[in-house]
Amino acid sequence: MKRDKLKLYVLEIVLLIILFLAFFVSNIFNKKLLALLLTVLAVVTKLLIKKKKPVSFYKKQVCILMAGFSVKYLIVFYLMGIYFGYYKSPTPFGTYTIINFIIPYTVIIISSEIMRRTLIVQDAKYSRLLITLSMILIDMIIYAGVYNLSTLNEVLVVVGFVLFASIACNLLYNYISNRFGYESVVVYRMLTILYVYFLPYVPDVYIFFRSFLRMLYPYVIYLTLEYTYSKGNLVSAYKDRKKNIISTTILAVTMSLMIALISCNFRYGIIVIGSGSMTGTIDMGDAVIFETYHNGAVRKNDVIIFNNENIKTVHRVVDIKNVNGEYRYFTKGDANSDVDDGYVLKENVIGKVKFKIKYIGYPTLWVRDLFEK
Repeated sequence: MKRDKLKLYVLEIVLLIILFLAFFVSNIFNKKLLALLLTVLAVVTKLLIKKKKPVSFYKKQVCILMAGFSVKYLIVFYLMGIYFGYYKSPTPFGTYTIINFIIPYTVIIISSEIMRRTLIVQDAKYSRLLITLSMILIDMIIYAGVYNLSTLNEVLVVVGFVLFASIACNLLYNYISNRFGYESVVVYRMLTILYVYFLPYVPDVYIFFRSFLRMLYPYVIYLTLEYTYSKGNLVSAYKDRKKNIISTTILAVTMSLMIALISCNFRYGIIVIGSGSMTGTIDMGDAVIFETYHNGAVRKNDVIIFNNENIKTVHRVVDIKNVNGEYRYFTKGDANSDVDDGYVLKENVIGKVKFKIKYIGYPTLWVRDLFEK
């Protein structure tokens, strides 16, 4: 028993080390090498770990269901593109894409899911945690390969889009793999990851909306599978279903509002104040809710948000001049002694501040300061 657990933990720790190296030393551990190493580890895992033979139920039915879920996911995603627009795939389908992307990622997905299935059904205390961490790292390698992590924005994208969404997805994959087998997870992952290499255009959906979809959708799939194949009491299941629908709706509405504000693509937006130029009125670490500007009236003493050399600035309008029909807004921070250099034009105005929320922006500033050290 102890020897079996020791082999189990050694394999999972070796897997974690390989994945850490693959993520942080990508110039050595490329996709092809990672695919090869995971294939070897999958074979070794199958040969060494024989303590518990897994039993799968409804394998074919769930495979078909998961294929349907992946198609629905892509339909929703591409419908979002009607609003956000589309861009041409940077890796169009062809021999180069097949060899360098499709085949390596297919091998990575299949081998990792074989390992997940083999390891997750074992009765070891920390096994599920270790394999989940490994699978999250694989997700980050696949999804975050295009990010160079050289800017704060890239770090936030990887953390916000890849990490948190990956946690939600992998909790679902653990549940499905343990109960129904790994095949349906392979089907779902391949369709929802590799589509970008087969389709010529990809929706240009704002990153937070993509993250929201990837976080919420696994919960919808879980509820569907649980209600479809649950053997529990139908009355209690119906009551639980009503509670889950209500809680899911509240969560979805709340997250939708938050994402809509963060994206700044709708009527209202939110930004964090990162300087002390408005101290006394709006302090560093506060977040301000603003109404986006659509050629409305900007008046003296309005606190506006405007683009200043690609930096969003929140200052007060202290003077307005009309020069040959062109409105020029002169601004100043309430804590500054001098008026800002130059002036702001209508096309540079992003919105007008409506109210502030104290202190909630500090975590963002801490991340920024950490990254800039």
